[in-house]
Amino acid sequence: MAMEINSPSTASEYSAGNLREGNLDSKVLLRGREGSLNNLRLSFETAKGSWSTPRHRHNFDQIRLPISGVVEYGSALPTLPAGVVAYFPESVRYGPQVRHDESLTLTLQFGGASANGFLSPEERGRGFQELKQKGKFEGGVFSYTDDKGQRHNQDAYEAVWEYMRGRKMVYEAPRYGSQVVMDPAAFQWVRDEHQSGVSKKVIGVFTERQVMISCIRIEPGAKFQLSRYPAPQVLFVVDGSVSHQGKLHAQHTAFGIETGEGPHAFSGVEPNQLLLVQLPIFSADEHAAFEKGSTTDAV
Repeated sequence: MAMEINSPSTASEYSAGNLREGNLDSKVLLRGREGSLNNLRLSFETAKGSWSTPRHRHNFDQIRLPISGVVEYGSALPTLPAGVVAYFPESVRYGPQVRHDESLTLTLQFGGASANGFLSPEERGRGFQELKQKGKFEGGVFSYTDDKGQRHNQDAYEAVWEYMRGRKMVYEAPRYGSQVVMDPAAFQWVRDEHQSGVSKKVIGVFTERQVMISCIRIEPGAKFQLSRYPAPQVLFVVDGSVSHQGKLHAQHTAFGIETGEGPHAFSGVEPNQLLLVQLPIFSADEHAAFEKGSTTDAV
């Protein structure tokens, strides 16, 4: 499978139904493979007016890079300044979340160590439309009345997930007590002894599945080779520009590399900084078991 390359100017709109309150312009830069254990979505998100969610949690992991503007995540996690990288572990509550007008955020969502996977935009869209026949979505909550006349309220995403998977969502015990915020500027660059002109900062490694977050710097004219890896990799140009196979890629370009794909070579053009995320590592047997289950438990 060829490497996926995308940027906000060429990306498609996210159109799976609005489960939250307000308007969020979401450009989908990268998609994973639907039904796979390492499914993912990388989105470049702009709030229009104000977009909000109630306090909630997920059964998947998230990594967020605030680019500009103001986003609030509740009293336990104040406004994230531009340039930090935040890891949102599955099962850990956050919010209420408020994204103020024109705030920009890069959000990576992917299946975490619990091996619950991640719903694709298409799966989520189908669930949203079908559940609207049963109840309504309002303020980040799905509400419906059952056959006995009893009213039920449920987190909107949780309701869609359970509908599509055909089973109750069970949250594993949180592996972390809260979200983890990393400031890349506080880390020192470490030169790569095997690649001249390349430096790296490993800013976080999470869970027993080794979610690894790093920053990469490629000096102008230098070459960086991204090796094969036993899980998908996401590379994002935070600042500057790089080239790949002779083509220039500017700020906010994203590269999606499948499991075992590569190596891929990148050259520095303008002074740059890249964000590299290497997703959780699972065994072949775990992948096979998940994919078998995902074809039988969806409604």
